[in-house]
Amino acid sequence: MRKQRKTLLCILSLCICLFAGMWGSFDVQAEEYEGRPITGMDEEGNIYEIEPEVGLVEEEITTFANSSEKIVNFNTKGNAVTEYTEVGTGDAGYTNGASGADAAYLGESGGKVKFMLSGVIGEVNKSEVQVLNKSSAKSLSYYTVSGGWLVHRITTNLNSSNYAGSIRCGRAPSFLAEGSTYYSYDGHYFYASDKFAVMLNDYKNNSRSSSINPGSPYYNYFQYLPMRSPSSYSSASMDSLIASETRTESKMRGIGSSLVSHQNTYGVNGLLTAGIAANESAWGNSNLALTKNNIFGINAVDSNPDDAFSYASIDVCIKAFSETYMSKGYLNPKDWRYFGGFLGNKASGINVKYASDPYWGEKAAAAVWFLDEAGGNQDQNVYTIAIKDTMANSHQNVQVRAESNAGSTVLYSTGTQSNTSLLILDNTSQNGFYKVISDGVLNSSRTGLDASSGKFDFSSMYGYVAADSIVIVNKGTNLAGVDRFMDVDGSAWFYEYVKFVYDRGIMTGMDMFRFGPGEDLSRAQFATILYRMAGSPSVSYSNVFPDVQDGYFFTSPVLWAYGNQVITGYENGTFGPGDLITREQMAVLMYRYAKYCGLDTKDSADLNSFPDAGKVSGFSQEAMRWAVAAGLIQGDQGTLNPQGNASRAHCATIITRFMQKYGL
Repeated sequence: MRKQRKTLLCILSLCICLFAGMWGSFDVQAEEYEGRPITGMDEEGNIYEIEPEVGLVEEEITTFANSSEKIVNFNTKGNAVTEYTEVGTGDAGYTNGASGADAAYLGESGGKVKFMLSGVIGEVNKSEVQVLNKSSAKSLSYYTVSGGWLVHRITTNLNSSNYAGSIRCGRAPSFLAEGSTYYSYDGHYFYASDKFAVMLNDYKNNSRSSSINPGSPYYNYFQYLPMRSPSSYSSASMDSLIASETRTESKMRGIGSSLVSHQNTYGVNGLLTAGIAANESAWGNSNLALTKNNIFGINAVDSNPDDAFSYASIDVCIKAFSETYMSKGYLNPKDWRYFGGFLGNKASGINVKYASDPYWGEKAAAAVWFLDEAGGNQDQNVYTIAIKDTMANSHQNVQVRAESNAGSTVLYSTGTQSNTSLLILDNTSQNGFYKVISDGVLNSSRTGLDASSGKFDFSSMYGYVAADSIVIVNKGTNLAGVDRFMDVDGSAWFYEYVKFVYDRGIMTGMDMFRFGPGEDLSRAQFATILYRMAGSPSVSYSNVFPDVQDGYFFTSPVLWAYGNQVITGYENGTFGPGDLITREQMAVLMYRYAKYCGLDTKDSADLNSFPDAGKVSGFSQEAMRWAVAAGLIQGDQGTLNPQGNASRAHCATIITRFMQKYGL
């Protein structure tokens, strides 16, 4: 094990209650309860409980003189929630001063103090906070660069010079220097240590012109990566990297298959889920995790009414989190807790309603950075991320449409929260629109949201947003070759065959996430594969088949295959592009293609060694004997299974064997 996480001195049970009203108003706090422990995270990712203290600064040192450097102290009540209203939207928010004490002071009006904290510009009752000179505080939260990492040092008590946390926020951008101190209350724009007053002035004027990076805001990749982004790690790899970061008794050990399975079913990134679990359960060692199989602290009333926080297994807990809390809840644009489908902060994302800790999103993302580092940085910067409203005072409500035009159906709207991230599926815009993954589950006709289901299909649940409403902040590297596909594991029997045909452009994926190895192959798809093998020759359109019109992806391939007698139509005059092909039909088509290429097809095998040889149709006898003799077909669990549908994985296998035999 690469590192041993420190054991907590206190029991850490981050219970989350499904029912609001236990502490504060329903529309402010979603997953919060009175007495929830305050936790910190150090630069090595260790999570520990912090003894909360009331951090009021003595009154005699709060006189302002005429200082231009003022801060807002939120730790005036110890471990307690403070509610506020966001400026510009009127949205209700909440924070806990014992998790992050200081905020930037932006002014006062009508008994309200205006501030910026964790990206949000808000107004809070003056009686709830304390306004101080910056010089009165013994510590202020700041950012620094340590060993190439951007680290956020957080104070929870302005009377103390000690820091309660040092959170890794990703690889430091090039414009920040190793060891230097920077101030920022949004985590995107940074100011040198001697520019605190300048920063406040920028904030008050809704500007970042005096920051170090006015034209290139920084976004912590995993903090802003949408949850609707499948991780590239297999279940075995996930187990390995989690094991490298946890103690042997951790309840997070061995959860790789659950993370990947529920990711693929409910569309919730398995690695991000693991990061949230690590933050919520102290890497699987909290009391709830160890005694009740609860690694998220979520309420389990439906599964066990006698014990509101107990789950029958860790898998059941992960399913509840992925399906009910995330897919149907925080990632559903119709849900009151939706402020964007990513970890985020207090301006946007899951952090807005999930936790009073203003740096909950940073902490969960930090855990993901540690996990991904253990896995060789396989997921880092893979996806292209765009941001709606890079300034905290900007609040567009961008429409996500079904197609790439302004007249198409509106699937949902993003909401008015600033700094909202979207996952870009195509790096080039179409008609002034970018294709993005949907946050919400879409109905089967892609005309709107389906709130009844948590099941998510990465291939069909997408939309389009106007290119001029977003800014791309991370250009994804995307995994190379077949490793981009979440359904093609390196240990799968078909991996090398799929890799062979994909690397040569003969077969492509169903979409950017999925190859579809188990999906049946259609006549149109197989015609396209043979057409690519032939070099994609030029074809002039003619209306040969009524069901093959001009402009389809398979039009030229079908006309080429028909013109060269590789594939024929049906007796009724149609082609049937969507009809599935069987294994014996594939053998026939490969046989015809071999003849088209002028290859030797004289090899012939006796099929009687297979128990189902008698099921081979008369029209395919010659082709099947050739395919077996040439080694293209080697049996399906000892049988020919001639009438069985041909899957994409089997197609990749036969094409690979064909090309290798004939040296193509």
